[in-house]
Amino acid sequence: MKLLSCLASNACGLILLLSGLHSIAAGEAYLKGNFTGAEMLRYCKVASDDSVRDFERGICTGFIDGFAAGHHAAELWHAFHHRDESIENIYGQLCVPTDANRTALVAVFVRYLENHRDNLDWNAGLLLESALREAYPCPEGD
Repeated sequence: MKLLSCLASNACGLILLLSGLHSIAAGEAYLKGNFTGAEMLRYCKVASDDSVRDFERGICTGFIDGFAAGHHAAELWHAFHHRDESIENIYGQLCVPTDANRTALVAVFVRYLENHRDNLDWNAGLLLESALREAYPCPEGD
């Protein structure tokens, strides 16, 4: 009886441990971003007055705003912690004009996604960065 109890408790412990690892893995995947290019293309292409569609547009613009905020935070963090290194030499620089508004950024992203349909299963953040680099190339020498 003790053996069965021990096996049962060890099995329960293992199940709990494995379910916890799954939660960590799922959380890590979430932090890396789960949207694909195909999903973002669907959200960013909507153009109607339907409130459901407004929500989808909100996902698109929120995604772009989140990307921009994350990129800015990474630049600040890097500048603070690695004062002797230029982030541009490591990651490159985004040269999006300061007057580029959300509507323009959405249009850039949609155009890029439509022109790169073979890559729509890729991570949307990577695709957005590529779209911005293609649409707004940095001046030579910067």
